[in-house]
Order: sequence, then structure tokens, then C-alpha cells
Amino acid sequence: MSRTRAGALVRFASLCAASFLLGSAPSAACSVCLPGDPRFSSFGANAEPAGSVSLYLEARRFEKSSGGLPHAHEEGEEEHAHEFDEESRGERLDLYLSWAASDRLTFTLDVPFVSTRILSTEDDVRTRSTLAGVGDLSLASTLVLWRDRSVLPSRWLEGRLWLKAPTGRDETKVEGERDPHLQPGTGSFDWGVGLAGVQRFSRGSVFASLFYRENREGSLDYEFGDAFLANLGFETPLGHWLGRPEWDGVTPGLELHFRYAGYDHADGERYEDSGGAILYATPTLRVRLPFGVGDRNASLRLAVELPLGQTWLHHEQHEEEVWSLGLLLPF
Repeated sequence: MSRTRAGALVRFASLCAASFLLGSAPSAACSVCLPGDPRFSSFGANAEPAGSVSLYLEARRFEKSSGGLPHAHEEGEEEHAHEFDEESRGERLDLYLSWAASDRLTFTLDVPFVSTRILSTEDDVRTRSTLAGVGDLSLASTLVLWRDRSVLPSRWLEGRLWLKAPTGRDETKVEGERDPHLQPGTGSFDWGVGLAGVQRFSRGSVFASLFYRENREGSLDYEFGDAFLANLGFETPLGHWLGRPEWDGVTPGLELHFRYAGYDHADGERYEDSGGAILYATPTLRVRLPFGVGDRNASLRLAVELPLGQTWLHHEQHEEEVWSLGLLLPF
């Protein structure tokens, strides 16, 4: 790739990042379980050399509308009997730090920053609430269970264990209310387990993963529904298909992301407008950048998750596309 073309790509990526992170559109959190698999989309393969370290910074924007959750009230106040509708738009910036303790075992720490804005409607009265801050930290471990060879494997299977701690703010009052959908943290210790596999070919790679996440009751007597995630993806370097080696640093891909989540529960009662299943089709583009640390180049990844229907979601819910932009720095 020429320096002029690479420089144009870097400038375009910088402009996208600035628009994504600094745009004036309202934002708020949707679900704690977004579709997709960040460990595959960011790092691709976890069969890394022992001692290797990677930093991945990923920004995501997402939107959702649903029947609103009646807001919590202070002790002594009358309970709200009205129904709410709410539109939520969110931005999330995750910093992933990955370290390969061995060529089979990798640990990944996720430090998220969450910005949330919810527009609630009750009896034609609209209220907008905004909250931002550091979210809950999580630690994921990946163990290669099997591989076809120990050096430069082309096929392997890995197991995963994921733990989340309640480090983010979870009981902040905004506009006189403590809304669990607005908080950067959930106030709960959560965990998850999963399996993933990769098959590399001369012209690309196929990967798949299954993951189960259990959410426990957190602050404000609220519990997000447990979730099951399934992902299937394929990517191939553009240079292979064009017969142009200089384009090998540009890799398009296509992924399918499925999510099923149980109902949320508030104050021991089931929140009807939550949970259900949804399938996303996700075109991706990964670009190798002309700089890096040592002999490993940085890369940029752009993706948009497009919902393929809403009918499997429970009751009154509608999810929009999920935009993401990420920068990977391997060491």
C-alpha cells in the first residue's frame, strides 16, 4: 500500500473516530449484553506467543426503544402507576489489555467508559436523563484446549471464563430518580463461560464462538436477564482475490451474531419489555496500518451490526444498528 493511500486511510479513520466519539447525538445504554464477540473481533486469534501483549481500543454506538421501566421512588413516596416509553442511545469506549501468559493461556482486562442518555415519555411529558462514567471492570481468560500444531496453528479450539466486578457507579440519582438502565455499573458480580474455534485457510479464516453469561441481582433491586451469544464469521484478505499483494493489509469480513437474553427483573417482578432473541448481520473491514510496535503493525477495524428482524424480542422493543470502530496495538 502506498504512503499516500495509507495516509489517507489514517486521516479517514481519525475523522470517523472523532465523529463517533464527539458527535452530538443523544446516547444511552441499551442492554448490558451487546451482540457480537469482542475477543474475536478485536484480537482475532488467541493462539499468541507467550509474553505477547496487545492493547485494543474500541468505540461502539447503539440505540434501543422499549416500554419504559417505572422509575424507583424514595421511601414514603407513592408508587408510580403509569406506563413509560423510553428511547435509549448509548456510547461505550472499551480499553482491552491482553497478555499471553503462555502460548495457550491469555488474560484480557476490559476497562469500559459508558455514556448513557435516556429519553422517557409519560403522559406526553418527555424527560431526558444523562449519565457517564467508568463502568464495571471485567477479566476474561482464554485457554487453547486443542490445536493442530504447536507452532503457527491453522485450526484450534479454546475455552473461556469471564468475570465482572461491580466497580462502576450504580446508584446515582438523575432528575430525582435512580434508573438502573442509566447507571454505568450494574452493582453485581457476573460470570460467563464459552467455547470458540478457528479454521484458517490460504485465502481467509472462519471462526465461531458460543458464550453463556449469567447476570446476578445488582443495585436498585434490578437483575439483567442471563444471555446466550452465538457468533459465526469469515474474513479474507482483499489482495488474495485481486491478485494484488499490496492490498493484503485490507481484510473484509462478514459475521452473524445471535443473542438470546432472559427477562430482566425489577424489585422481584419480571420486566416485560426486555429479553428475547435477535440476529445481526455484520460486515467488517480490517486495515493494517503502516506503523506499529516492533515488527507488529497496528490495525484498524470498522464494523456495523445490522439487525435482521425484531419479532423475536419480547413485547415492546426495537433495536437499531450497532456501529463500532477499533484500534489494535500488538506488542
